[in-house]
Amino acid sequence: LQCAAKKQTFSSLDELLENSDKPVLVDFYATWCGPCQFMVPILDEVSVTLKDKIQVVKIDTEKYPSIADKYRIEALPTFIIFKDGKPHERFEGALAADQIIQRIENSLQVKQ
Repeated sequence: LQCAAKKQTFSSLDELLENSDKPVLVDFYATWCGPCQFMVPILDEVSVTLKDKIQVVKIDTEKYPSIADKYRIEALPTFIIFKDGKPHERFEGALAADQIIQRIENSLQVKQ
């Protein structure tokens, strides 16, 4: 598991979610997925912009199929915002940085 903002490796997503002091945006992707590759610089921008509000984590569904199955990932890229260790909101497909930032901010404000 890789974190975009902080280069850390965790033994499990559950461990990361339990130990995170802020909400986590998980990007489920695959190396062969064109839209996923398109999202790399966009997620870096989101990570920097919202570094005080959210942690961004990328999960390669080819390397971790059991995690993808657990969260029923069917389309790539799929993004799930986890809050207090639980799935809070999900959205799919390539989006612009400002759209993702808006969704995250709305999600964290509305459903506190």
